[in-house]
Order: sequence, then structure tokens, then C-alpha cells
Amino acid sequence: MPPGGGGDARRGLLRCGAMSRDTASGTAVATAHLACARIAGVACAMIEAYEFGAAEGPHRKPWKAEYLRESVNVYDLSLPRSYQRDIAALFRRGAEVMRGLPVPVGLDEDWLIVDEYLTEASLAIALWLPSGGLEPSRAGPGRSPGIGARTPTVIRFDQLARLTTREGTERLSRAAHAVQQHLSLPTLQVLGDDEQRLLRKVASGASIVEVAAELGYSERSIYRALSKLWHKLGVTGRVQGIRKAAAEGLLD
Repeated sequence: MPPGGGGDARRGLLRCGAMSRDTASGTAVATAHLACARIAGVACAMIEAYEFGAAEGPHRKPWKAEYLRESVNVYDLSLPRSYQRDIAALFRRGAEVMRGLPVPVGLDEDWLIVDEYLTEASLAIALWLPSGGLEPSRAGPGRSPGIGARTPTVIRFDQLARLTTREGTERLSRAAHAVQQHLSLPTLQVLGDDEQRLLRKVASGASIVEVAAELGYSERSIYRALSKLWHKLGVTGRVQGIRKAAAEGLLD
């Protein structure tokens, strides 16, 4: 272990009840969750447009830049520029959060689809707007009274539907809902980086003695930290905790 590494790890364990958080914080995850809700809402409305007879369009993958660059024309007919900037900032931040989280087992393709949509959509809006780029309005992404999980009804979803295929839209909808559901899991919102690091060490098969020696801390402190960790996960011990963490993709 490099000099000073043990001290950093020990300080992290001392904060096990209230550890520092960055990309895995509740606020950050909530931002990504809201971004997914926006995608899912648009996709759902487009599917309804197909149900009412909207024709399909040429783009097979509505999460690609080609489709999204055309879609901004439709949005610009209905949405204020300030709202569009807030959406772009929300999408950009959502993509950043997702890249800081472990990709869950079985959600690899869904994760990539949503990440690409968020990234390309924010860029498409930035290129379309005459000025201001991705700078949000003073309300900020997620705080603007106009941004929520519900999609504004003024958008011409039939026009959006005509730019892509129903199959592609349904695939986007499934991906957005899958990622949104994963981000709703409480574990991602309550575990900090230090707690996830401790969890991975224990899941790797290391004994309490080995973990304590590696981190330069007492075994009793490790037991206390794990007790708090299992409580946050809603489990009673190591076996259940590792199983739940594996199921939620926290050990990838």
C-alpha cells in the first residue's frame, strides 16, 4: 500500500455512518433517474402516436445522433429555449452520473442506449440553440418548475414518431424503463464510495482480519462498519449482503 493510503482508508471507515458521496449520492442518482423518466415519457408518447396511426420514419435507433439532431427541430416548435437548455443540462449530468456508476449485470445494452441518448441529445440541443450552449437557466436542471417526469403535452409526438421506427422507439422505452428501475433501488442512493469499497473487499473473500490489516484499522472497527453497512442494505449479515450487492450490480 502506498504511503498515506492506509490513513485515507481509515478516515473513510471512521465516516462509515455518514460517508462522503459523489456520483453515487442520492441527489446525483435522482438526477439520472429524472433524465431516464424524461426519455421513457417521450418514448411512451411516441408509441401512443403509432397506435393512433402515425407513420414510421427512417431512423431505426432513436438514441443515435442522426435522429436526435432532427428531433430538436420538433422540440423547438413547442418548448422555450430556456427549457431546452435545462433539459440539455439535465441530460448531460445524467450521463455523467451513469458513467460513474457500475454497469449492472444484465443491463449492459440498456445502459449504453440510455447513456448514448443522454449524451447525444444534450449535444444536439447545444448545437441547435443559437447561444448559451448547455448552460441551464437560473433555476438549474431538475429545479426548473417545467422539468419533471411528466412530458409536456404540447410536443408533437406524432412528428417525432415519423422520424424513427416503432421497433426502435419500443427498444428505447424498454432501456429507459430498465435503467430507471435500477436507479430506483435504494442501495445506490444510500451507499457512499467508502462503503462500496469495503463491500467489495468483503465480497472478494477477504477475512475481517485481512481487511483490518489492509486498511490499518482494528477488527472491532471493521465489524462496526460492516454492521452499519448491512443495516443500510436491509440485510442481516455478510452472505445476504453479498447476494444483494451482486444482484444490484454493485460488485461489477
